Amino acid sequence: MAQTLTLFPSATRVTAVSDSAGDSFDIADAKRVIVLLDLTATAGVAGDVLDVYVDVSLDGTKWLNAAHFTQLAGDAAAMSAYVILDPTTPGTAPIVTTADCASGAVRPSAWGKYIRGRYTLVDAGAHGQSVTFSLKSIVQPGALSS
Repeated sequence: MAQTLTLFPSATRVTAVSDSAGDSFDIADAKRVIVLLDLTATAGVAGDVLDVYVDVSLDGTKWLNAAHFTQLAGDAAAMSAYVILDPTTPGTAPIVTTADCASGAVRPSAWGKYIRGRYTLVDAGAHGQSVTFSLKSIVQPGALSS
């Protein structure tokens, strides 16, 4: 049976932050992960931005960015988007592990024993930003064959 993980619960975030990582979860017995970003409200201006990432790790200490949802402006409309991580999808080029994906990009073959969410919220003018979002994943069981 699939397992649901809450990488970030639905909450209003008003403080500008850089690389706020959530809790990590063990997905060693998974064969595929779907991650859903649900943006339900914004109360900022166009210059404010929200970046939401999905990271994976082999050991829980060194993280590889597997997905970067499309960057959202502070006045963005409510929306939902998802990414699918599936290690059976072969990569087509080396992945530089010290760089995040470009906005709106997914590295579907990026895989690890652990998964986490991470976000950055930028206030473009010290006027206060506000975003309400959640990040949840569905983990499809069935470990890969070795």
